[in-house]
Amino acid sequence: MLYRKMFTALALAGAILIPTASFAATERPANDPSCVLREYHVASVAPYRHERVVGQGQSVSELIGASMFVPATPGLTAEWLRARFEGHLAEMRKTPMRDCAFDLEGVSVIVDSAGLGFSVKLVTDDTKKAEEVLRRARLMLG
Repeated sequence: MLYRKMFTALALAGAILIPTASFAATERPANDPSCVLREYHVASVAPYRHERVVGQGQSVSELIGASMFVPATPGLTAEWLRARFEGHLAEMRKTPMRDCAFDLEGVSVIVDSAGLGFSVKLVTDDTKKAEEVLRRARLMLG
């Protein structure tokens, strides 16, 4: 009976500690200049477009960035992703990171819950920068 209780207690502790430890292991050391997107599995990347009205009844679709899907994992929330990405944007001002989609002037991030994961949109108001954001975001696939 004692062994059953000990086994149950160890199983419960493992169920709590293992996901926590694996989530903490994804944290980047402060001196590691890799893109924060590499910490998460980016399942898909698509162009993010905005419809702009140009005349009466006419509109034009403009590329304004990239839309990514990050699948949910235990303990991951939209608020956490938003905080991580906004913190990374602040870091980018100090340490440039080649090929990071965040490492462009004027990029902002929008994170929303999306079914079984999160929609992450990297947005800019410059078409050339939007093309570069999309190119860099696609590097995170795989």
